[in-house]
Amino acid sequence: MKTKARILAALSALTLFQCCTQLFTVSAAVPSVTAEVFQENVSADEQEAAAVIKEAIMNRTENFSVVTPKNGFNKEEIGGHLIYLACEETGKGNEGDYLRYSIKSYLCGIRTTESEYMINFTIEYGTTAEEEAALTEKISEINDYLALDTLTDYEKIRTIYKYAVSNIKYSENIKDPYAYTAYSAVFNGHAVCQGITQLLYRLYNDAGISCRIIAGLSRDLNIEANNGNHVWLIVKLDDKYYLLDPTWDTRLGGQYFRYFMKGTGDFDSSFPSTSHIAYNDNGLAFPDYNSQEFIDRYPISLSAYSEPVYSLGDIDGDNRVTSLDASVILAEYARISSHKFSSFSASQSKYADVNRDNIIDSVDASIVLSYYAAVSTNSYNSTLASYISTH
Repeated sequence: MKTKARILAALSALTLFQCCTQLFTVSAAVPSVTAEVFQENVSADEQEAAAVIKEAIMNRTENFSVVTPKNGFNKEEIGGHLIYLACEETGKGNEGDYLRYSIKSYLCGIRTTESEYMINFTIEYGTTAEEEAALTEKISEINDYLALDTLTDYEKIRTIYKYAVSNIKYSENIKDPYAYTAYSAVFNGHAVCQGITQLLYRLYNDAGISCRIIAGLSRDLNIEANNGNHVWLIVKLDDKYYLLDPTWDTRLGGQYFRYFMKGTGDFDSSFPSTSHIAYNDNGLAFPDYNSQEFIDRYPISLSAYSEPVYSLGDIDGDNRVTSLDASVILAEYARISSHKFSSFSASQSKYADVNRDNIIDSVDASIVLSYYAAVSTNSYNSTLASYISTH
């Protein structure tokens, strides 16, 4: 506990590798409560109570009540436990961790009977119900702009990440309450780590990519007492999860992807003096990220995901220039022509522009297709670069 106290006491001003989270505060005060308040929300078990709480949070209801069996929880634990259940993962972008991080603070007024808790919740949120409705509509537009349907899961993960670090700035005013919300990331174009990760959590889950927000500390070993609250993400690809920190990549200019699809062994390899430390300081309402249960449920790769290696004309990374590469180039050209967001990495964009005119278009696809036809009929046996220089 002394180590924990020292870490928390060491929180200081932001540096390049810090940002703030406004994780909610909790109180268990016991205001005057009448039994009539609870008549409509008497629950047969804690799951029913959690369902009531979940609906209230989704509707941004500030005051509501539930009655739930004690089930071995004391008064200090029951509120956080029920919120934890209300924020269980469902694979929907506006539920799970998104709900958890929508709460700024909550107050539990609790009365007891021999077998039940009568709980009055007072919750403060980062956004209103009306703002959430506007955000949901805007996220639908973003999903249309990203045009993810034809992409592989890896391409979806990369395209969403690229969109976020390209379009969101880090908030300069960390006292702005909206900076901690996805609403600010979308409508204001800036947010701190909490708002940036909330937005990506929604986009990933909406795209069918399993994703969790991880809370903890960021630490810079070069600066004495330089630690700060921070959040980042894990996303699932195939049978493993990978680590992402869009906030730090945003603060590095959004071009380098230094914290994209990394493993536990190399997440901080670009800047070894800095580190991410998963850490729950919010009691039963948040997961224990270091528990064996969490680790088993979300197995994180030890090393970074190996992105395909691209070369001139080889846009799908299979070490061959074929008609499939021409199709990929045409699909990208169609996206750009219809004002959709580019799904290509910087490397793909470089090697898709085979005629080097700084435009990815049908001409590039035609050249690739002609080269493939020549090689396939044994009328040409050299590289694409040579083919382009002689035709």
